[in-house]
Amino acid sequence: MLIDFKIQEDDYGYYVLAYRIVGGVEIQFDTLRTLATTLNLSHENMKYYISHEFNSEEQPKNDRLHFANYDDAIECREGLRALIPKAIETGNLYLAE
Repeated sequence: MLIDFKIQEDDYGYYVLAYRIVGGVEIQFDTLRTLATTLNLSHENMKYYISHEFNSEEQPKNDRLHFANYDDAIECREGLRALIPKAIETGNLYLAE
Protein backbone atom coordinates (compact mmCIF):
# COMPACT_ATOMS: atom_id res chain seq x y z
CA MET A 1 0.00 0.00 0.00
CA LEU A 2 1.29 3.47 -0.86
CA ILE A 3 -0.01 5.04 2.32
CA ASP A 4 -2.00 3.88 5.31
CA PHE A 5 -3.54 5.33 8.46
CA LYS A 6 -3.22 4.46 12.11
CA ILE A 7 -4.46 5.73 15.45
CA GLN A 8 -2.26 7.38 18.04
CA GLU A 9 -3.03 8.81 21.46
CA ASP A 10 -1.66 11.90 23.15
CA ASP A 11 -2.67 14.08 26.10
CA TYR A 12 -5.78 15.33 24.25
CA GLY A 13 -7.21 12.00 23.07
CA TYR A 14 -7.02 9.83 19.97
CA TYR A 15 -6.09 11.08 16.53
CA VAL A 16 -5.54 9.54 13.11
CA LEU A 17 -2.30 9.93 11.21
CA ALA A 18 -1.16 8.85 7.78
CA TYR A 19 2.11 7.04 7.27
CA ARG A 20 4.15 5.34 4.61
CA ILE A 21 7.31 3.30 4.54
CA VAL A 22 10.11 4.53 2.26
CA GLY A 23 13.40 2.66 2.25
CA GLY A 24 12.53 0.96 5.53
CA VAL A 25 11.82 4.29 7.26
CA GLU A 26 8.35 5.28 8.42
CA ILE A 27 7.31 8.77 7.32
CA GLN A 28 4.40 10.15 9.32
CA PHE A 29 1.86 12.77 8.29
CA ASP A 30 0.49 13.41 11.76
CA THR A 31 -0.90 16.93 11.65
CA LEU A 32 -4.00 18.32 10.03
CA ARG A 33 -1.86 20.32 7.59
CA THR A 34 0.19 17.33 6.43
CA LEU A 35 -2.93 15.17 6.06
CA ALA A 36 -4.60 17.91 4.02
CA THR A 37 -1.54 18.31 1.80
CA THR A 38 -1.31 14.56 1.25
CA LEU A 39 -4.93 14.43 0.08
CA ASN A 40 -4.64 17.70 -1.86
CA LEU A 41 -7.23 19.46 0.30
CA SER A 42 -7.16 22.80 2.04
CA HIS A 43 -6.53 22.85 5.76
CA GLU A 44 -10.07 24.14 6.36
CA ASN A 45 -11.70 21.51 4.12
CA MET A 46 -9.81 18.71 5.86
CA LYS A 47 -10.78 20.08 9.27
CA TYR A 48 -14.43 20.34 8.25
CA TYR A 49 -14.47 16.85 6.72
CA ILE A 50 -12.97 15.08 9.74
CA SER A 51 -14.95 17.00 12.35
CA HIS A 52 -18.33 16.69 10.61
CA GLU A 53 -18.01 13.28 8.99
CA PHE A 54 -16.30 11.48 11.87
CA ASN A 55 -17.29 13.50 14.97
CA SER A 56 -13.89 14.73 16.03
CA GLU A 57 -13.41 17.88 18.03
CA GLU A 58 -14.02 20.92 15.87
CA GLN A 59 -10.94 22.83 17.02
CA PRO A 60 -7.52 21.24 16.58
CA LYS A 61 -5.00 20.93 19.37
CA ASN A 62 -1.37 20.65 18.26
CA ASP A 63 -2.77 20.84 14.69
CA ARG A 64 -4.55 17.50 15.23
CA LEU A 65 -8.24 16.75 15.44
CA HIS A 66 -8.88 14.49 18.41
CA PHE A 67 -11.55 11.94 19.19
CA ALA A 68 -12.95 11.36 22.65
CA ASN A 69 -13.31 7.63 22.06
CA TYR A 70 -11.40 5.00 20.16
CA ASP A 71 -14.38 3.79 18.11
CA ASP A 72 -14.78 7.19 16.46
CA ALA A 73 -11.07 7.20 15.66
CA ILE A 74 -11.42 3.75 14.05
CA GLU A 75 -14.31 5.01 11.92
CA CYS A 76 -12.18 7.97 10.78
CA ARG A 77 -9.20 5.72 9.99
CA GLU A 78 -11.39 3.47 7.83
CA GLY A 79 -13.03 6.45 6.13
CA LEU A 80 -9.66 7.96 5.24
CA ARG A 81 -8.45 4.60 3.93
CA ALA A 82 -11.45 4.55 1.59
CA LEU A 83 -10.38 7.92 0.17
CA ILE A 84 -6.97 6.70 -1.03
CA PRO A 85 -8.15 4.81 -4.16
CA LYS A 86 -10.24 7.84 -5.14
CA ALA A 87 -7.29 10.18 -4.56
CA ILE A 88 -5.04 7.97 -6.71
CA GLU A 89 -7.64 7.75 -9.48
CA THR A 90 -8.14 11.51 -9.60
CA GLY A 91 -4.46 12.38 -9.17
CA ASN A 92 -5.10 14.07 -5.84
CA LEU A 93 -2.68 12.02 -3.76
CA TYR A 94 0.54 13.88 -3.02
CA LEU A 95 3.32 11.84 -1.46
CA ALA A 96 6.40 13.82 -0.57
CA GLU A 97 9.63 11.88 -0.71
